[in-house]
Amino acid sequence: MTLFTIEVAGRPLLVFPEKSSEAAEELATSTIGPDLQDFEEDGEPLWDGEEPLSVRPANEKESAIWDQGLAEAKSDGDSGAFDPESYAVLLVEVDAEGEDDEEDEA
Repeated sequence: MTLFTIEVAGRPLLVFPEKSSEAAEELATSTIGPDLQDFEEDGEPLWDGEEPLSVRPANEKESAIWDQGLAEAKSDGDSGAFDPESYAVLLVEVDAEGEDDEEDEA
């Protein structure tokens, strides 16, 4: 299993495992990319659906962040049902769910 990083406009957003770079590219465009549109940072989607996504092998720092996130997820949940091969870690801070709704009501 190799770790890959998805970038938008040269900005690393997410680290995930995959068996090959071809499989990582396919997963990024078919599944992960569209999911990135659901996450927001400062009220803006992480990906606008138009800017090209790029996939590359994760660097040492990104791999360490993924390892740390995986360890935390295992300690927080049922490790028996946990599949590290489908675990991804965001490299950016995203808005909390419902954060925009709270601001609109204020």
